[in-house]
Amino acid sequence: MLRVKLLQTPKKEVDAMIDLTEKVGLPVKLVRAKEGWQLEIGEGVLYEKPAVRLVSELKPVMKNPEANTPNWLYWMYRNIRLPEHEPQILASGLRYDLTVFNPGVLCVDGKAKDGDEWNKAAGHYHPYARIGVTFPEVYEVIYGRCMFLLQFVDDVFAIPPKITRFVILEIQAGDLVVIPPNCAHIAVIPSETEPTVTSNWVARAFDSQYTPIRLMKGAAYYIVKKDNGYAWERNTTYPEAPEPEVVKGSDWEKGNLPTGIPVYKAFFEDPKTFEFLVRP
Repeated sequence: MLRVKLLQTPKKEVDAMIDLTEKVGLPVKLVRAKEGWQLEIGEGVLYEKPAVRLVSELKPVMKNPEANTPNWLYWMYRNIRLPEHEPQILASGLRYDLTVFNPGVLCVDGKAKDGDEWNKAAGHYHPYARIGVTFPEVYEVIYGRCMFLLQFVDDVFAIPPKITRFVILEIQAGDLVVIPPNCAHIAVIPSETEPTVTSNWVARAFDSQYTPIRLMKGAAYYIVKKDNGYAWERNTTYPEAPEPEVVKGSDWEKGNLPTGIPVYKAFFEDPKTFEFLVRP
């Protein structure tokens, strides 16, 4: 187990309501609910019915499938748009989403300890857009901080896959991240106190591929709690895997995407720079 220190998150009470309108570019608030954090989306904004991911659904990809807390891990709000933007978004072949992750550690009966995994997403690959190249994606961290585990492979459907590169991206609020083709990606939330909100633009005409990750019991490395930081542990379901590279989100390649404004607005500022998401 290799240790990498993170800055400690202050153990202070987070406000029960946080206005994210300026950071998202849409009228959105982050609100504390009974079992965690959710979004309150302003009147007139269109979106699909939110979906919650429960701890029971992640058991196939957990280091410890006996973990049963926290119950609500994250909420997904898909296909968000203003009515006046709908024609342009539909014509582009893209979709804009928001996700809210609860802080915490995947543990038994709420008793977190070193070696337990930090809360995370289920993780998935994208299908092939053309021979040898899968669909990419663009993410922005709106609030909080997270990591993205990027697992580059020769063939996204191979079991087990041949992993050519494994990257741990450390991402802060405001960072814009391009998920390249041909890699799985898994968000990890290394905090016990602070929620994380991410947004993304992605091609709408495909289904994410969860099965290859599920069959391998997660990514090649688990990110676990270690003192005031984190460590990574090998998932031995994979016969081999390269050592992880730790990279700051601010240093990750962003291409020609507009920066300095919310990624929702950035699409309308320069839609051509997002075309690679549907035609990589």
